[in-house]
Amino acid sequence: MPKVTFEFSCSNCSKIFDIKLNMSLDGNYRIHCPICNHVHYRAVVQGKITDTRFPQNDDKILIEDIIPMKSSCRDFQKEKKEDIDNGAIGFMKRLWQEKFSWQS
Repeated sequence: MPKVTFEFSCSNCSKIFDIKLNMSLDGNYRIHCPICNHVHYRAVVQGKITDTRFPQNDDKILIEDIIPMKSSCRDFQKEKKEDIDNGAIGFMKRLWQEKFSWQS
């Protein structure tokens, strides 16, 4: 199974960056923030990232140590697919709804 790209947010510096995880391998992943080097401990179970953290000293079942490039960082989330599909039409529709929402 190929690696899947996820948007990840650092709880320490609030930067958003992309990571690639091999979702076919269940186990623990260590994800380093490329800006502040804060380490996030995540577990993947049955192809899904869980909220389960694992102890820092539990390296015996570590699957991967992920250190993304600094160029993958940004201050905001990427556009959602619906916004990209709608393009200018989606923007104008939202603008229209904001301006005339008092009438509905």
